[in-house]
Amino acid sequence: MLVVVAVYYDIRTYKIPNRFILLGYLFSCFFQLKNGIAGFREFFIGASLPIISLVFLQRMGVIGGGDVKLLSVVGSFFGRKEGIYSIILSFIFGAVLSLFFLIQRGVLKTRIRFFLDYIQTVVHTGKWIPYYQIAKDGYSGTIHFSIAVLAAVLVLLWL
Repeated sequence: MLVVVAVYYDIRTYKIPNRFILLGYLFSCFFQLKNGIAGFREFFIGASLPIISLVFLQRMGVIGGGDVKLLSVVGSFFGRKEGIYSIILSFIFGAVLSLFFLIQRGVLKTRIRFFLDYIQTVVHTGKWIPYYQIAKDGYSGTIHFSIAVLAAVLVLLWL
């Protein structure tokens, strides 16, 4: 349910409010604590893995901070194993969603050129620079990644 609300806010504002993230952590902590110390360990590891593994991509502007926090909440509910699966599935669904929207918006070639120019700049300068900056680049090349996270959660709940 929390992921659905996050998708709603993401679509409306391109933001996922921190109050929903905190509420998600609170619910998942109570959910995991029913399993004692092992549950708390799964809560902590599941919440930490997305943050640790995706912080670089977030800093580079590839994924939004709210999306990383949402994946962290999902991981805190599912624990480490399914948390990792949720990250992988989210990126698979995100790739499909991106391709669909880029074709629909008619900007696929533009985004491919943008990516190739970015790679060329990084190689030539030897410096990591942010890949995408909303203030400069706008929203035409973005997706609501929370939709991909929701799809991943639904698949994991179904399995």
